[in-house]
Amino acid sequence: MTSNKQPEVNIGLVGHVDHGKTTLVQALSGEWTDQHSEEMKRGISIRLGYADATFRRCPEAEEPEAFTVDEHCDDHDVDTDHLRTVSFVDAPGHETLMATMLSGAAIMDGAVLVISATEPVPQAQTEEHLSALDIIGIDNIVIAQNKVDLVDEERAMQNYEQIQEFVEGTVAEGAPVVPISAGQEANIDLLIEAVQSEIPTPERDPDEDARMMVARSFDINRPGTTWDDLMGGVLGGSLVGGQLESDDEIELRPGREVEEGGQTEWQPVTTTVRSLQSGGDFVDTVTPGGLLGVGTGLDPA
Repeated sequence: MTSNKQPEVNIGLVGHVDHGKTTLVQALSGEWTDQHSEEMKRGISIRLGYADATFRRCPEAEEPEAFTVDEHCDDHDVDTDHLRTVSFVDAPGHETLMATMLSGAAIMDGAVLVISATEPVPQAQTEEHLSALDIIGIDNIVIAQNKVDLVDEERAMQNYEQIQEFVEGTVAEGAPVVPISAGQEANIDLLIEAVQSEIPTPERDPDEDARMMVARSFDINRPGTTWDDLMGGVLGGSLVGGQLESDDEIELRPGREVEEGGQTEWQPVTTTVRSLQSGGDFVDTVTPGGLLGVGTGLDPA
């Protein structure tokens, strides 16, 4: 489903727990972002999930049916045209995980607010996530009214009216509401059309000094890895300016906390870029936009 083109924009999937955010990411990217064992067991997102998707267009089809994530248009037997590759940030919807959601919101260029048609609007995290987008200033929003296949037309319309009333006076006022079924992959073409229209790729300067927003860090070493095979910690986030290349020296701020002369201060930490991963591939250079992984020489602990 996806191509190896580097992502150019970060789109958050936000909303209440179990409203279908992770299922929607899978419908768009082919990847299930709940990979942590506790996530699989509990059936909810705990960590930020990441997945890349390439939006494409069938040159022979009419809109909105022309929008797709498939490389080949079976109805017209032609290859589809690449529009752009995006990174999705699947934010947890559970109330105890709001800090994780907020760390993801810091790197979002826009958001898809997922609201289930099977429950009254708003649910707790629906309201909290929209407030977070409001505070951070993210106003490029598309609303996905999910699970419409599980309700009748009358209930779907009541839910739609509740959504419109809920978003009135917020950053989501006027945002398109797209009825979908992520589980059945219904109306995904309409959703892609809305995202293409409402969430543009931001203008970024690749010539300025590289700046990266780090959303998380992780250890890729498996238990029992020998000393000689140990890999440094990996930083996950988004480049917001400049370019980053392998072997570049980078500085992490605020860094580490140290005490000198009875006073506490923060000192930046420097390290070397050992590897870069973007769009599912290891690359030599990354440009702004989209999510990336930066392998470092830092102690992963």
